[in-house]
Amino acid sequence: MASSVQPTDNFHTNADEMNLDMFRLIWLDANTNVADARSTEQKLLSIINQLKKLRDVEECQKYIEERSKSDRLIMIVSGSLGRKIVPSIHRFRQAISIYVYCMDEEGNKKWVDRYPKVKAVAAELDELISQIKKDHKIQKTIEESLSINYFTRNSDPGKSTADLNGKFVFSQVLIDCLLRLKTNKKDIQELINRCKQQYNGNSVNIDYRQALSFLNAPDDTDNFKSVLFEIDANPTVATMKPFADISNYSEFPGDSEILFMLGSIFRLVNIEYNSDDQVWIIQMTLCSENEHDLEEVRMHITQQLGDGETNLQTLGKVLWEMGKPDLAEKYFMRFLEQLPPNAPLLVSLFEDLGKLASQNHQYDKSVQWHQKAIAFKKVNQSIASLNTNKIINSNSMFN
Repeated sequence: MASSVQPTDNFHTNADEMNLDMFRLIWLDANTNVADARSTEQKLLSIINQLKKLRDVEECQKYIEERSKSDRLIMIVSGSLGRKIVPSIHRFRQAISIYVYCMDEEGNKKWVDRYPKVKAVAAELDELISQIKKDHKIQKTIEESLSINYFTRNSDPGKSTADLNGKFVFSQVLIDCLLRLKTNKKDIQELINRCKQQYNGNSVNIDYRQALSFLNAPDDTDNFKSVLFEIDANPTVATMKPFADISNYSEFPGDSEILFMLGSIFRLVNIEYNSDDQVWIIQMTLCSENEHDLEEVRMHITQQLGDGETNLQTLGKVLWEMGKPDLAEKYFMRFLEQLPPNAPLLVSLFEDLGKLASQNHQYDKSVQWHQKAIAFKKVNQSIASLNTNKIINSNSMFN
């Protein structure tokens, strides 16, 4: 039996690191029954970190209209208020999913058929929350920006693709550096925690209809198009960066999901518009690492990393070359904290920090780092002339 929660307060959770502020949950219900209210709110906040509770249709519509088009609103609404507000707010880009919480499931299912953004009608709150959680997992994947680097064969001599191809090459070099990076238990746990935050909800599904159901047709006034990626992946091709069927480990039984490794390379095969489903379909094929014209360049740059393990100084230099000096400095400083006071690598690390500060027009800071390098050499004369492979490998990159 459905029970309502008094919508009078606003709630949010501390989830800034997850960058989920684009999503907001709205609960519209005029009923003042507050049974199990706090427990329900906490369950919802564990899915979406912002909750707005309202009782008035006009106030709710005004709130939605005032939201930015970059916001993504998920709404829970009672059956009676849903009949009033859904027809008027369904067209807004920012409203992406609507859930009807009511006692008359059959009666409300009749009118919601006209509105594809209505994802469920339920009388049991736990059932509704479970559906919101499952749907939101896919919504995040669709709505948040994709991290993709592009490589293209330039067929237009008047158009440069050097910047795009450069980013592609260095993204592959960065991954190679990370895979060879010497780590400790703290680093591994930090990576696991970060991945849980950054990639929570990302999904590649082999069920075409299920994936398609979350691609709402955009408004004609928006510069957005619904896009579905179709990937043909042959396991015999993906030897260096494999993929796996993780359906047995899915949070939701019955889901068919595939996990691709970071840095996987895909070849664009075709782009076509499916008028029946009103979606653009981008067909791609998983490639091996050497199936692009810049592999020789990538190998040349990668060889400068040296053989064996890399370190945080190497990582910093790759990031520096990629135009990310702030991140480079962050990892230089982290490496500095890890090194013992007489480590040979300190000389080159001080010098790198000095060069980086100079590039950022922090000249006083640059001088201080170079002074540290000189002082270190004077105290450790034997280190100044040391020429081990370890130092050569660390200093050879991008000098």
